[in-house]
Amino acid sequence: MSQERSTGIISIGYDPTTRSLLVICESGDAYRYAGITKEVYEDLIAAPSREGFVRDRVQGRYPREKYPCLTVGEEI
Repeated sequence: MSQERSTGIISIGYDPTTRSLLVICESGDAYRYAGITKEVYEDLIAAPSREGFVRDRVQGRYPREKYPCLTVGEEI
């Protein structure tokens, strides 16, 4: 069983209407987590390590979709 390695988080966003958290990593991949409460998002913002918070409190607890991002300059 391979363990996914987390790369640094470069951007996060939250939509309180859909309760969705978007996490964009240095690798260029983006992850959308569903069912995130405003309190969990606020705890993430206040966390000393956002990567650690996502790993410990979000991954495996909330449904996730992965979106591979385009490389800068890549043709669509």
